[in-house]
Amino acid sequence: MAWKYIFWFSLMTSYKAEETEWRSGDLPPNIPPDGTYKILNRFVKPFINRRDLTSRSDIDIFSQIPEDCKTLGICEDIPNYPADIVSSAIHQIEHENKFKFNKDVLEPPQLAERIGPEEESIDLCSSMERIFIPKVAQDVNKDWFLIVNDKQKPRQTFRVEICRGGENASCSSIVFFQKGYKGSCVQKYVLRNMIALNDKNEIIERPFQVPSCCSCVAKAV
Repeated sequence: MAWKYIFWFSLMTSYKAEETEWRSGDLPPNIPPDGTYKILNRFVKPFINRRDLTSRSDIDIFSQIPEDCKTLGICEDIPNYPADIVSSAIHQIEHENKFKFNKDVLEPPQLAERIGPEEESIDLCSSMERIFIPKVAQDVNKDWFLIVNDKQKPRQTFRVEICRGGENASCSSIVFFQKGYKGSCVQKYVLRNMIALNDKNEIIERPFQVPSCCSCVAKAV
C-alpha cells in the first residue's frame, strides 16, 4: 500500500502545480477545450511532387538517344526500347481498333523523270529521302515520347527528307547571292500524327515533328 500512496501523492502534486500555473482560467496548450485527448503519430512522410517524377525506364531510354537523333527530333534505333510494353499496346490498338496506323511509302519516279534531261531541275541542297520507322519522337513542345512501332513488322512509317552534311551545309555552287547575304541548307519539318505512349504507358495520338525537306535559304551576314 505504501507504493500506491507515493504514486497518488506524486500525481496530485503534479496536478496542483499545473493548476496553480494556469490559475487564470485558460487551459494549458496541451489540453483541448473539450477535455479530450488524441494520440498522434509524429512520423511525417516527406512531400513528393508526383509531376516531377520520371520513371527509371524513361530516364534510361531518353538519356541514351543518339546525338544525331536529338538534332532531328526523331529516332529509329535507341537502346532499351520497351518492346514488351509496346507489343501490348499494339495488341490493344489492333483489338479495339480505336487508332489508325500511318504507313507512308516511297513512290518510284515516273518514267519521264527517269529519262528526262538533268538540267530541267537541280536541287540546291543535297538531301536523302527515305522511310522512317520511328521509336521515339519530339512533339511541338520538344518533349520526347515513345512511338508505338515494331521494326520487324512496322506499324507506323513516315517519309522523311534529311539534309546531307548536317544543318547549315552550303547550298549548291551554282547559286550566287547578293553581297551581304549567305546561303545555307536548312532542315524543314512538318507535323504528322503518330500513336505514342505517355509516361503512364497510356496510348495517345498527337502531332510530332517529321523532317520533310532540305531548303536553301539566304541569311544576312
